[in-house]
Amino acid sequence: EKFYSSVNKNALSDGDVKGKGEYENSIGSSVDVQNRIDNMGRNRYNKENNYSVLSKDALSDGDEMGKGESDGKIGSLTDIKTRTDVVARNKFNPSKGYPDF
Repeated sequence: EKFYSSVNKNALSDGDVKGKGEYENSIGSSVDVQNRIDNMGRNRYNKENNYSVLSKDALSDGDEMGKGESDGKIGSLTDIKTRTDVVARNKFNPSKGYPDF
C-alpha cells in the first residue's frame, strides 16, 4: 500500500509540480518557485533596500505611491486632490443635517 505523508515524494518540493512541502531548503511546486523568482526579480525592495514607514514610497510627498503622513499631508496625489475637491463642494445644509453634494 502507498501512504501519503510529509515524507511522500508527491508532498515534497523536489522540482516537480506536485510537491509543496519543504525539501532541501525549497518550498512550493516548480511553478511556485519560478513565480517567486520572477516576482523577486521585479521587486525593488530587498535586504539592502527595506520598505518601512520612512521609505520615500511610504510617505505622502506629492506622488501616487506614498499614503503615510508627511508634512501634515496624508494620501497619494489623487487622494489629496479628491479630498480637496469634495471638501470644496461640501456645502453643509443645517436644515438637512448632512452635506449637500
